Amino acid sequence: MMRLILFIIILLSPRLEAYPNFIGYGYTSCLTCHYNPFGNGPLTDYGRAVAATSIVSDTFYSKENTLDKRGKKSGFMYTEAFNDWIRPSMDYRGLNLKKNIGEDSSESEFIHMDANASVVLRLGPSDNRDKFIVSATFGYAPEPRSGTPEYTDSYRSREHYIGYRINTSWGIYAGLMDKIYGIRIPDHVAFSRVTTSNTMNDQSHGLLVHYTTPDWDIGLQAFVGNMAEEAEVRQKGFAATAEYTWTPQFRPGASLQMSESDFKKTTAYALHGRLGFGKGNSVLGEIGQVAEDLPLRGVISTNRYWLVQTHVLAKKGLFLLNTIEYLKPNLDEEAKRLRWGPGIQWFPYQSIELRTDLTNTRVHSDSSVADDSWDLSTQVHLWF
Repeated sequence: MMRLILFIIILLSPRLEAYPNFIGYGYTSCLTCHYNPFGNGPLTDYGRAVAATSIVSDTFYSKENTLDKRGKKSGFMYTEAFNDWIRPSMDYRGLNLKKNIGEDSSESEFIHMDANASVVLRLGPSDNRDKFIVSATFGYAPEPRSGTPEYTDSYRSREHYIGYRINTSWGIYAGLMDKIYGIRIPDHVAFSRVTTSNTMNDQSHGLLVHYTTPDWDIGLQAFVGNMAEEAEVRQKGFAATAEYTWTPQFRPGASLQMSESDFKKTTAYALHGRLGFGKGNSVLGEIGQVAEDLPLRGVISTNRYWLVQTHVLAKKGLFLLNTIEYLKPNLDEEAKRLRWGPGIQWFPYQSIELRTDLTNTRVHSDSSVADDSWDLSTQVHLWF
């Protein structure tokens, strides 16, 4: 019976993962819109209202459906919050991928990237419910495209943690969360996320301390790996990140992550920045290096990457994207990879995101020649 009750509560769970490019709207700190102070996961009431009014297109709304009305009905299933202490949500993301366009080997497939249900309990005092929260997200986790043997299609907890805001500057969080590192772009296959082991299934149990002021966002996180994994493969260590508000629309920062298991020791560090200009436009940049030591195989490698992603607001709700990223898999080897391409991101209506990306991948090597490959991806993101 208890399992059934929990399942019903979770199913009653708008989870829009607000993106770092929203600095173009003047939002420098993730805590403004998210319960998680470093972004991702369920939105606060304010974040849901912003998503329903400032971000989405007005094209398919009647004049009677004013911004004020949309903001008030930005809760679960376009309703107002039915009480003050529980915030449920659901979201789904699917991707159609066409690989090697124009080649005989071209193929197309549809991938269910994730389907999640979340619930946030706001247990703080009546004048500040978000002072103490409990957040949980449960969802579908497809088998990674790399075919990692220890993973299969399954359902799993994507995050579960408690958070306490000591005051307006300090907060402490404990549980299963994403590691704090770099810019949390939603592109899970980006070199900046894959190389640093910060993709959609790389959450870790740990303790996070967050400090924020109008000028600074600083986080320090100690983690012990995901307790659902075998003990010998859990990566234990710490991560730290800091961003400084240079101007209202420019935030440079730096990140460090060190971890190890019985099989691998990793050290990653990066410089990154988010720049907004005009209204809704932005440039995101990150450059980093990852050192890996696999003692059982006698392999030591150093990987270097960088990323530049631009977002131009063509009209309200419609962004033109361009992404360029680079990876040098091992500094001792000559091969390197360059990936770039344009994209379109459209929010036609509240709770709907459509995105299309055309991606070119080129492998550079002095000893061999490889043809460029072109991929086309189209994704739909729904949240309620």
